[in-house]
Amino acid sequence: MGINLVSEKDSKLRKYETVFIVRPTLDDESVDKTVHTVEEFIKSHGGNTINCEKKGRRRLSYEVKKMRDGFFVVLRYEAPAEAITPFKRMLSLSEDVIRSITVALDETALQVSL
Repeated sequence: MGINLVSEKDSKLRKYETVFIVRPTLDDESVDKTVHTVEEFIKSHGGNTINCEKKGRRRLSYEVKKMRDGFFVVLRYEAPAEAITPFKRMLSLSEDVIRSITVALDETALQVSL
């Protein structure tokens, strides 16, 4: 029987985008370490990173945890649906991440943005 395990695994992966804001008090090396930790968490739960954009330090429109600015990161990745809940929990418990939002991407959104 010719069962292709790779395509079965890939078919269970959905595409997501997470925007998270890292504390402004961290230096560039610590921000990179935080981003690397987030990417490794996704990989450890069966996902993989498509694209990671560090948008830089930006002013927030309102105060978040008594901070007026933060380092924005946009992360696109593929992951199984059951990995998203622990991923969101990890981001909310991280002391370095002050805010995050995760959305599932559909195919039309991906075609428009590329």
